[in-house]
Amino acid sequence: MTASDASNRMSSTPVAVEGPYGTIRLKWHKLRTDLAEAPFKRSNLALGWQLGASLEVDILATADGRFAVLHDPTLGPSTTGHGRVSSMPIASMREILHRDAGGSPDPDAPVLSLAELVAPLRKLPRAPSANLQLDLKLLEGHALPDSAIADAAAAVAGLEDAIVVGSHHLDEARRLVAAMPGARLGYDPMLAVSRQRSLRDPERLLRHIERRRTGVSLAYLQFDAIVASEEQGGFPLVARLLELGIETDAWTVNPGPQISDAVLRRLIGARVRQITTDAPSEIFRLIRSLPCVIDATADLSFE
Repeated sequence: MTASDASNRMSSTPVAVEGPYGTIRLKWHKLRTDLAEAPFKRSNLALGWQLGASLEVDILATADGRFAVLHDPTLGPSTTGHGRVSSMPIASMREILHRDAGGSPDPDAPVLSLAELVAPLRKLPRAPSANLQLDLKLLEGHALPDSAIADAAAAVAGLEDAIVVGSHHLDEARRLVAAMPGARLGYDPMLAVSRQRSLRDPERLLRHIERRRTGVSLAYLQFDAIVASEEQGGFPLVARLLELGIETDAWTVNPGPQISDAVLRRLIGARVRQITTDAPSEIFRLIRSLPCVIDATADLSFE
């Protein structure tokens, strides 16, 4: 990437959009700034860190009690490797690359340990709003070994105030946060929703989260669950969570037939504070084109 290319990206990649109720952060899902990209590109991490983006990486424990930056429990077909992550040591993953949407390996997206991915951030200027979510993936019935928790804590040492640990598995996420003083905790209840049909009722889901809210600052909710709550039940789930001091992240919002103007208006009207997306520029453009946002930017001051 030339200096000119880097400058253009710095000025053109959005990290947030202003709405009628304040700033909505656009979190870069798997560090992507474009749907066609390979996940977990090192250049995107560096870019977002300096721009002040909300960034997300997935982490999985390896056989030797380290954390690898990977989304899936197996290496194939999303990378050039093969095998189950939980049965492999981190050293065996060297020279493995993530693939882009077309299946091509990307040299800028090697499979790395969490420590290797994060290390360069200590030498880069961090914009005040930059944060890095560690999305903890866990095999069913498996607890994190103490060695993995120690590995993660060492990996982010000195950066804890920029770290958010989020997961379906709240108890294990709490263990990670406890080892990272200053890190924030997020909870994704959608796995519980998939297992307990009663939690599709937004009032019951609110009570489910409320019972677990100690230390939780973010709730990760599937975007269509938020829309259904607002439209079908008329229950302001996101607003009620805000009353508890919990902000909502709507995931994963990407351009396509499911993401209509009506859906975006519902998410904005619900007062989500963050949107997870693989295409921040496109979602920024779509939100900015909504009449409610255009009117608001003319008439309202923002938080």
